[in-house]
Amino acid sequence: MAKKFSEEEKASIRSRLIEQARHCFSTLGLKKTSVADMTKAAGIAQGSFYLFFESKEELYLEILQQEEARIQQLLMERYFSEKSVTKESFRRFLRESFAIMENNPLLRQLHEEETMAILLRKWPPEKLEELFESDSRSFGPAIRRLQEQGIISGEHRTEVIVSLIRSVMLLVLHKKQIGDELFPPTLDLLAELIASGLIRSGDDAH
Repeated sequence: MAKKFSEEEKASIRSRLIEQARHCFSTLGLKKTSVADMTKAAGIAQGSFYLFFESKEELYLEILQQEEARIQQLLMERYFSEKSVTKESFRRFLRESFAIMENNPLLRQLHEEETMAILLRKWPPEKLEELFESDSRSFGPAIRRLQEQGIISGEHRTEVIVSLIRSVMLLVLHKKQIGDELFPPTLDLLAELIASGLIRSGDDAH
């Protein structure tokens, strides 16, 4: 039987469990990470896990939501605040987004076929849809504002532009197919072409 904890203990354990699970998922992946791995690292009994989460997949979802929210906030503050958006700053935004996707194992795993197959079996479709639509909720209003200001082209729907940004991020998953040597200049050229095609103001400096 799982031990009973005070509310203060629950908050502390939950935080510790999320922290250790993040490390386990990042290094082992969703499939290879067991509940025992996470509870051992967090210093609690395996049965106590279910006081906080119904399954490891539910915990994985919460961590992904936290990770996406953290990254979206960082990018929003850095590139889409009230300061002017230029072609160069939009290129930097795309390049940093590429780098984040490439270097963040949790985000990469989310789009891998094996992980997706597990999630599709365990999660209702609306849960995955909610996760994937988080970019629209975060970046959509800023893109729409820039369109209204004439900084970003109004020829395309806001949702299509956000979808374009997410789509090009996924190229990171095809680095091997593109080739290690060609991958960086390919992403640089893609970022330049997208910025030049969407941004109606700013300099053309690289």
